[in-house]
Amino acid sequence: MAKVDNADHSKRHGKLNKKDNEIHRVRNGKEHVYSIRDEYNGPASEAQNANRSNFGKISAIVNRIIADPVQAAEWKQRFEDFNRGFVYSPTNHRRPYQTLHQFIFAVIRKQIDQTPPPPTQLPKGVSLHIRTFADLSAAEIYEILKARYAVFTEEQHIIYLDEDDIDYFATHIYITRGPRVIAYARLFQDKPEKAFNPQIYRTEKLPQAFLLGRMLTTERGQGFGARLMHSIIAETKRQGGQILRLHAQTQAVPFYEHLGFHTVGEVFIEADIPHILMEMSL
Repeated sequence: MAKVDNADHSKRHGKLNKKDNEIHRVRNGKEHVYSIRDEYNGPASEAQNANRSNFGKISAIVNRIIADPVQAAEWKQRFEDFNRGFVYSPTNHRRPYQTLHQFIFAVIRKQIDQTPPPPTQLPKGVSLHIRTFADLSAAEIYEILKARYAVFTEEQHIIYLDEDDIDYFATHIYITRGPRVIAYARLFQDKPEKAFNPQIYRTEKLPQAFLLGRMLTTERGQGFGARLMHSIIAETKRQGGQILRLHAQTQAVPFYEHLGFHTVGEVFIEADIPHILMEMSL
């Protein structure tokens, strides 16, 4: 039996017979009759609540992107490139997006939908590690630097000095498959500007803030990035952190917002790539 909220429902799905409290719907040449029950006011399903929640989150992200000139220009270029390269065929039933808003919404929704939840257990042969620099072996340092070079220099064409001495006092959190690093980030205590003024630092109690950097994954779409982030959040709390910050590339903002981060300030350019500061209160 179909449950309907009001008579307007019948306009989309069939003809309403108020006298007999029935809806007549024709499908595949056959008429189907559905009785109308009382209005259903029960709770929505978990899937409905999740879909509504994601819709609101994605809409808020899209509105922020469009309101920012730098991000809007970047997404507009991606939108134009997509429509320019779009080819319709009888087997491809999709249509090119009509507006920039539609395009951004679809891309972000696909990114969130394709981000699998972090596995409770890692696959066989895959391990999570949390190390200080002193605890890292020469082979582990070699694999970490190799992964960072592969992603940031070879893939993203960032020319910079990777070995910046922060590694010495950072906590290194990474996932390996065998000896190879497939997801990595380093965590270290952030120093707010006020902390550099001894007078202010003695009179104001500042929250303990940590900064996340060099975040990468080499095997994407398998949940390793989300699994790593959950471990980083837990480790930050264990070390007494109250705020976790990171510089996110703008295309990765939906991924971090899905984890509970929010953007702070305006987009800035770092290593010729648009970034924005994001943080999470713990």
